[in-house]
Amino acid sequence: MKIAHLLSSKIFAGIEQHVYELSSFMSDASDQCIICDKDIHHHMDRIKTTDLNIGSRYSPFNSYKLIKFLQTNNASILHCHGAKASTIGKAVKIFSNIKVVSTIHGHKKNNSAFTNVDAVIGVNELLGKNIPNSTYIPNWFNPSHAGERSSRSGPIIAIGRLEKVKGFDQLVKSWININECLEIIGLGPEEATLNQLIQDLNLQDRIQIITNCDYDNIESKYKTASGLIVSSLREGGPRVVLEAINHEIPVLGSRVGIIPDLIPNECISEPGNQESLQILLEEMIPLLPQLNMEGIKAALIENYSVESAAKKTKEIYEALLKANS
Repeated sequence: MKIAHLLSSKIFAGIEQHVYELSSFMSDASDQCIICDKDIHHHMDRIKTTDLNIGSRYSPFNSYKLIKFLQTNNASILHCHGAKASTIGKAVKIFSNIKVVSTIHGHKKNNSAFTNVDAVIGVNELLGKNIPNSTYIPNWFNPSHAGERSSRSGPIIAIGRLEKVKGFDQLVKSWININECLEIIGLGPEEATLNQLIQDLNLQDRIQIITNCDYDNIESKYKTASGLIVSSLREGGPRVVLEAINHEIPVLGSRVGIIPDLIPNECISEPGNQESLQILLEEMIPLLPQLNMEGIKAALIENYSVESAAKKTKEIYEALLKANS
């Protein structure tokens, strides 16, 4: 069984780490390849990678180029991750007999990219709702991280692409009465806007944007973080919550993705509601040192493992190939 994973992004973050860990774990039982931008190949040194320079998702030439690669390498299944990759995958299904699987990693206003493929995986229960052939397979914490308890001696952190959907502007505005240090870690188009907002609110001494910490180095942040804040407007996972809990870091977050399944309601704000977020932070940040995460971590280890996700994913692959034989 040969599996090709398709990624369309140029930054190595949560989705890319998800694909790398999944394919690495499954590589003993099947041949795995990741098709992705050459700039993130060095993050995936244990798996075969290739860059087909696939541009527009709507170009027939790009679909043909991908089909040619898959057929030449005898790929059994194309596993697409995200909306852009899945749009390309739909064309592959139309013009070839290659089975196509799509994973939805986050909420979209339009899920048309994930229809008319052979199987769909959602990383939370709501993502695949009302989409044919969908299965819920939850995300997992990074299995390469040791999971030792954070010393909680460092700043509070927030991690993610610097995009509007992450709600970092609301987080900055909500920090006006907080006297703790916050590091927002990530890259993206909102960097300049966020830095300007921090200056406008005179929060430079309390909030810092960290752009030189790639995914491989985030482990060092987990070792000392005193808390994790998730301010997203919508999410699939997010993975950072699982990883923080694995290090027994207290989490405060908006009611998105799997967050309500993992942390108490008292630690949750309403997504897109800056007032709700600010009230949460002002009430709960003074209590972070007292929050015991041992029980939540135990539930995490039992229910959110890469072993379980890989087993369920393999079953989907095998069922598709059996139906095709």
